[in-house]
Amino acid sequence: MAAAVKAAAAKAAGTGEDEGRLLAGRYRLGAVLGKGGMGTVWRAQDETLGRTVAVKELRFSTGVDEDEKRRLITRTLREAKAIARIRSGGAVTVFDVVDEDGRPWIVMELIEGPSLAEFVRENGPLTPRRAAEVGLAVLDVLRAAHGQGILHRDVKPSNVLIAASGRVVLTDFGIAQVEGDPSVTSTGMLVGAPSYISPERARGQKPGPPADMWSLGGLLYASVEGVPPYDKGSALATLTAVMTEPVDPPKNAGPLAEVIYGLLAKDPARRLDDDRARAMLTAVVNAPEPVAPPVVPPNAEETRQISLADAKEAADKAAAEKAEKAAEKAAKKERERREREQRERARAALKSARKEAAATAAAAAVATASAAEPPASTKPAPVAAPLTDVLPRRTMLLAAAAVLVVLAAIGSLIAYAVGGDDKDSKQQGKNGGKATPAVSASPTPGAGGNGNGNNTPQNASPSTPQNSAPASPKAGDPGTTSQGQGAAPGGSGSGLPAGYAMLSDPGFHFSMAMPEGFHLTGIAGKKSGGIYSRDGGFPRIQVDYNNSPGDDARKAWMELAPSVAGSSRGYNLISIGTVAYRNYPTVADWEFEREQDGIKVRVLNRGFKLDATHGYAIMISCAADQWDGPECTQMRNTAFETFQPLG
Repeated sequence: MAAAVKAAAAKAAGTGEDEGRLLAGRYRLGAVLGKGGMGTVWRAQDETLGRTVAVKELRFSTGVDEDEKRRLITRTLREAKAIARIRSGGAVTVFDVVDEDGRPWIVMELIEGPSLAEFVRENGPLTPRRAAEVGLAVLDVLRAAHGQGILHRDVKPSNVLIAASGRVVLTDFGIAQVEGDPSVTSTGMLVGAPSYISPERARGQKPGPPADMWSLGGLLYASVEGVPPYDKGSALATLTAVMTEPVDPPKNAGPLAEVIYGLLAKDPARRLDDDRARAMLTAVVNAPEPVAPPVVPPNAEETRQISLADAKEAADKAAAEKAEKAAEKAAKKERERREREQRERARAALKSARKEAAATAAAAAVATASAAEPPASTKPAPVAAPLTDVLPRRTMLLAAAAVLVVLAAIGSLIAYAVGGDDKDSKQQGKNGGKATPAVSASPTPGAGGNGNGNNTPQNASPSTPQNSAPASPKAGDPGTTSQGQGAAPGGSGSGLPAGYAMLSDPGFHFSMAMPEGFHLTGIAGKKSGGIYSRDGGFPRIQVDYNNSPGDDARKAWMELAPSVAGSSRGYNLISIGTVAYRNYPTVADWEFEREQDGIKVRVLNRGFKLDATHGYAIMISCAADQWDGPECTQMRNTAFETFQPLG
């Protein structure tokens, strides 16, 4: 097939008459290897040294004037000089430049193999690991070029060759920009492939090394996805998308996604540089490859019998799991039914107790009044008088005491049976269907085996970070203050830093130490969690709860990051990666910056899973210029150290 392609290329080039031609008495032209906008590449034989080489011929199309010819000759010579200055195993070696027919011919090392674009087209996208290897090889060439003041400006899959030995070579420095070269003039033209041109070049700004790093990000994207990151059908539409639109999230990038997002940052100042990109690509290359399951032939008789046995075992296992889940669901429904009946009985008892209290108080008042009333024959004529005149003070005090005793009993009944849910209808309307969380006393971290990471969790996808939706709690409501209503303040003997108190929120299933004065100031956008601060501003802590978490916290963050980036002003990804936290089965930190409420905010969002029904995200937000200050640092450390799951 390759021979057919080359033959077709030779025919298309219309240069059959030059085959066999001897250049400079030394280089014998053979078959045409390819043809581009500036000329033709030949396979040739160096008859002096007896080796096969590639010769790039500069060709002029019909109608080109002398000025344009001089410009193209200058550009070709500049390419040869640029390549000759680069010292890298990933760059093509230039052997010679021959001047014949008034135009230059570049004699170069011959690379036998397809371009990256051809390889992906014929074999499908690369794995993230192989794409990272290609990226490192291209990065080596760019580092060497940038060190010589050379910008490639046309990094794309068709300019990367994959040799049969596996060597990766970056070619075609035809539009390279060489610092300090007086032959470089500005023509006002934007050259390069639109899908791989950086936003700053698309805007006409002077490019630097970050422009080549953007193109490398596009190359990595195309390597794993099979399509460029931006392709809108026309050059103008594509360049507009490059400047204004977020990239479509890659589906096959896996661990390479973070590198791609970092390289495709629209602001060159926030783009990954050589060192950070190299470290991240190396980590992808060194990560262990997933082990593929063994492939079982489907048509052997013996295999069919084994497969049937395996299928039966799998079916039995699935049936058992289904039965277990059904039993758990039924048990949960039964528990909820019993709890509901208990609450209804408690409410009925409450109403009865209230009536009985009122009746008891009334009876006591009537009986006392009757005992003190004079005989009818001596009763004075009825006149209006204050209640204290009709009922002596001692009688009223006795009646009030009786009422208080009954009401105290009622209060105990409420606390035991409904746990404060008597105000559900009012508070749920205020907090999106959840009871307003109460600030309550909570043991010091470690009590009960939770605070020191002694849980034995079984497996998270963290919940979504949301901008706050103010809850506007009233002063005096449960949850509006962290002191004086059951909070456990820090200080001597409390086990907490000075100025901190434990805050419990049963509605979102957690307790945690927060700075004194922190209270519920907002509900997360999807009512998945609470936002806690002093006044609704920063610093703040958001805690989200998820009752059906996934099994890969980092993957959940990676999937969520593009939508948050697209909806946030001034978004800048700092990092997404797995971390160790209390031996929970999956934990990941997502750190980024964005503009919020008129200030630059830095955010650390830690997502983790405890078990099949408990997943959490703890999002710490501070003003960016205070992130490393003592207040924000202590708030982060204390939050993660004292977090306790509830329920």
